[in-house]
Amino acid sequence: MSRRALSVAGVIVGIALAVPAAAYAVLTTLTNPADPTAVASCPGTATTPCTVVSRTTAEQVEVGSISEPFKIRTPGRIVGWEISLSAPTAAQIHYFDTHEGGASEAAIAVIRQVRGLDYRLQSEGPLIDLRPYFGESATFPLTNSIRVTRGDVIALTVPTWVPALDLQAGGKTAWRASRSTAHCSDVTTETAQVRVGDIVEYSCIYRTALLDFGAIEISTP
Repeated sequence: MSRRALSVAGVIVGIALAVPAAAYAVLTTLTNPADPTAVASCPGTATTPCTVVSRTTAEQVEVGSISEPFKIRTPGRIVGWEISLSAPTAAQIHYFDTHEGGASEAAIAVIRQVRGLDYRLQSEGPLIDLRPYFGESATFPLTNSIRVTRGDVIALTVPTWVPALDLQAGGKTAWRASRSTAHCSDVTTETAQVRVGDIVEYSCIYRTALLDFGAIEISTP
């Protein structure tokens, strides 16, 4: 699928220059490694229907031999985030709007494992209306950057739905959702983490799929 990239590199660089000690900072994008077998989920085919992330907070936990690609290794600040969206049809958009809580929107989130599969919401950016960006890749600068420390994990909070899945990835590729074990197939009940400090169970794992988003961090050694 061809996606027209919307660049705000100049804005991100401007934010970087405003960060103290930026001369020693490293600008890094945390994202999933590419998987040549993965394909955009929407509009889908007769055998692979359009599939979206819906009503949850999602974290990628594995991509092939790489585990926890979104875990923070170097402290810093998240100054923006990016997402690549597939192109659902008008009928698909109407269906998801009707059944998944409303129009497509998402926010970048920072979570931290506290025990087992329980994660605390550390911080969250503002929700972004993603409807204008279907079929495109877009980058969003954060007006207020988010501090991150070692061990934090970047996640995607989706209170409604977002067509940001690449399917048919390798068998070891997987992401988790903020749902309890008994509700892994329930994609219409709201489980997105939205209150900072809340601890939620991430017991549902979904394999062979990539979350197509990333976060831009200015890290300081």
